[in-house]
Amino acid sequence: MAKVQNGADLKGQFEPLSEDDIQALTDGASFHKGYQSYLNHALVEPTLSESVLRAWCHGSRGSPYRVEATLCPTSGKSARTLADTFCSCPRGGSCKHVVALLLIWLHEPESFIVRSGLMGRLSTKSHEELISLLEQLMRRQPDIEPLVEVLIELPLVSPAQEEKRSGKGRERTLDPSAIQSQVDSAFYDAGEGWEAAGRAAFDLERVCDIGKSFVEAGQWANALVVYTTIAQETASQYDMLQDEGQLSWIMRECAVGLVECLNAQSLLPQEEQLDPEDREELLTALFDLWKFGNNYGGVEATIAATIAQKTTKQEQERIEAWLRREMKPEHDSSSRWHNPSIVHFLVTLKQAGGSSEEDVLDEYRNAGLYKELAEKCLHLGRVNAALEIAQANVTEPMDVTRFAELVLKLGETWREQTLALVETKLNEVEHTTKDNPKHFTSVHAVDTYRHWLSEKYLLYGKAKQALDIERVRFQINPQETTYHSVQSAARATSQPEALWSGLRPQLLQTLEQQNRWGALVSIYLQEGEVGLALSALAEMEHTPTTSPSGYGYHAGVASSQQQVQVAQAAEEHYPNDAIRLYKRVVQTLIGERGRESYRQAASYLTRIKLLYQKQGPESEWLTYMTNLRTSNKSLRALKEELDKRGL
Repeated sequence: MAKVQNGADLKGQFEPLSEDDIQALTDGASFHKGYQSYLNHALVEPTLSESVLRAWCHGSRGSPYRVEATLCPTSGKSARTLADTFCSCPRGGSCKHVVALLLIWLHEPESFIVRSGLMGRLSTKSHEELISLLEQLMRRQPDIEPLVEVLIELPLVSPAQEEKRSGKGRERTLDPSAIQSQVDSAFYDAGEGWEAAGRAAFDLERVCDIGKSFVEAGQWANALVVYTTIAQETASQYDMLQDEGQLSWIMRECAVGLVECLNAQSLLPQEEQLDPEDREELLTALFDLWKFGNNYGGVEATIAATIAQKTTKQEQERIEAWLRREMKPEHDSSSRWHNPSIVHFLVTLKQAGGSSEEDVLDEYRNAGLYKELAEKCLHLGRVNAALEIAQANVTEPMDVTRFAELVLKLGETWREQTLALVETKLNEVEHTTKDNPKHFTSVHAVDTYRHWLSEKYLLYGKAKQALDIERVRFQINPQETTYHSVQSAARATSQPEALWSGLRPQLLQTLEQQNRWGALVSIYLQEGEVGLALSALAEMEHTPTTSPSGYGYHAGVASSQQQVQVAQAAEEHYPNDAIRLYKRVVQTLIGERGRESYRQAASYLTRIKLLYQKQGPESEWLTYMTNLRTSNKSLRALKEELDKRGL
């Protein structure tokens, strides 16, 4: 009897793979989790089919994931070891499941069952044998019968051949219930939990592929059935799932397919175009997809532009009525984000229909969208009108400064008027803030205007005005960023050379008086004052600070990142302080647990070892490491990381 081949027999046919190659595919956390999955035998049924590794990975949630990796044949022509990876989990081809699959191939290739290409084997069967196989498959898996019904309707000839067959564009041969069954199964099989959306999207993508096949064959009515069914059901299920973009992507795929359907209609002979009922369904589906995108995002596929260009006057009027019903009244708090896209759609329709500029501007004006109205006036070259609208009606600081940036791009002619606009807005908000100096929105608005004006003053050679503003900003909120803003204004080319050297001690004194030690640590490090940075760090950790809850006090605590930055800067001239800080960071990382934390801790321990070697008393290092290993002897992963580095 001939020996049955396994993966080990064929491993030499593919480019060799190492753990370093696998680790390079993903991040440290996923590699560690994948290694655990490999050790725990989480993957089952590993197979090798031609050059593709496949397996199933059972997790703690729902259905198992399908994992694949395509190997590169040994040829000497490519430095790559892998051609592609895939996983049906939300993370995709760089996940822990792929890591586990590749580790099995690396260390246990004999586990892989070798299967010859399925399609090649099927091609040797007769028509009667294939029918018999299909009957057996449907008896064992009766739930695939609806899918078989759908696939029967798919074009089995090339699109070029299909175009020669008249009457297919408007002919609806597909039963919607067959697609509905596939979509229902996708959501049912997805189960619950945060990964459910990804599982559903994976199955829905396969149904979308059916729609693409009909599009390629020019079978528009059947494509319409597929995409509308998917879109309607996905929209109805959407709020029940925790989507991270996977289902929005499916909705976009439906939109792209339906846009292609609408674009194709005007290019077809009358007898090939969709009948009126199907065309109405197409427009309704596109509008519903546009609404979905307006509410949830992630769908836009030129829907508005296509509808505007590819519809009749009567259809445009009907869609305009739909849009106006979607408008929120101005007193509704959601109108600010909800209405602009509706008005943009209306404007697109009007422009396609040949409406005048005034009609277009009235849409923005009547909806109370003054920011958009001002920007539209700019686009039409009505700059004075745009400035007047902004002065009278645009109130949000970010909207004002964005508009001002657009005006400044028009040239120097409008510079003074633009600066005057923002200065006026600043004065208005400052006046309001006097009545309520702790009102967060007003305070933020004032700072936004000041910061913007300061940048422009510096750009346009008004350094004195910029410095006046930045000093005020620093006094209100002394921190690292406002310190550097004052520094930039004081060091401008038009300023006296000694100006900054006189201002700097005052700013540092203010930061000390207000216990802004964290800011001082960063500033001293940037300015090369390592000794002062160490002193500021010590002050930071001994100065009582109000707790986040507002009750009681606690000692300030520097972040591990800040301690590492100070330690690195201190290595040359303050090695003992560097060692002390590194040790504290190491202890914090070990306390966090996890392979990645242990790996970082080991890297800092290596630096400590080098510092001890330079200092001389190596016995202190040995004592320290002995104690560290003893106190953490139960942490196997930490021991492994220490052993890797010879610590």
